[in-house]
Amino acid sequence: MVGKLMVVRLVLAVSVLTSLLLTTSAQTQTCESQTFTENKVFASCRDLSHLSSYLHWTHDQASGKLDIAFRHTGISATDRWVSWAINPNNDLSTSMIGAQALVAISESGGAPRVYTSSIPGYSTQLAEGDISYPHSGLTATRQNSEITIYATLTLPNGTTNLVHLWNDGPVSASTPSMHSTANTQSKESLNLLSGASQAGSSGDSLRRRRNVSTYYSVWFPWD
Repeated sequence: MVGKLMVVRLVLAVSVLTSLLLTTSAQTQTCESQTFTENKVFASCRDLSHLSSYLHWTHDQASGKLDIAFRHTGISATDRWVSWAINPNNDLSTSMIGAQALVAISESGGAPRVYTSSIPGYSTQLAEGDISYPHSGLTATRQNSEITIYATLTLPNGTTNLVHLWNDGPVSASTPSMHSTANTQSKESLNLLSGASQAGSSGDSLRRRRNVSTYYSVWFPWD
């Protein structure tokens, strides 16, 4: 009788342990296994809820410095633009208007051309221009079906939350064309400290990483 009881307890213990391991595995984010050029490492990362995209960041509250790597995967077309942007008004409902964007254009599958763009409204060519955030280290890479944008932005003092948005679309004559009208939910309000997001995302919560090594006007309806 005692022997049978011990066997039952052992089976229960193994079942509980297996359940815990499966739960931990299910909560592991894809971003945690991603690596970058020059062995760049970021403090936090997040699997974004749309467009097979991922955001990695390190935020220094004291200086306002925000180091980011935005990665968009699953890009099969050779000519494609990708963009990640911040809305300085923190307005999620009209996030595109006034957004300050980092844009990468990849043509013929080669190294992307990367630049900044201030988006005044829905009718835009994502034209190159200055943005309101001081920035440095703006680069982009393409490896097979992945485009990654890197940059360091200086945010206003005390910034802990931001509204950010991301998208992609075709390229015509080296100019971004309108993205799919199905891609209107790729935006969210993100807390840089906790990784929590609101309204527009069902993505997973924050993971803190360890040391793991012809011109025309087009309409971009993000909102």
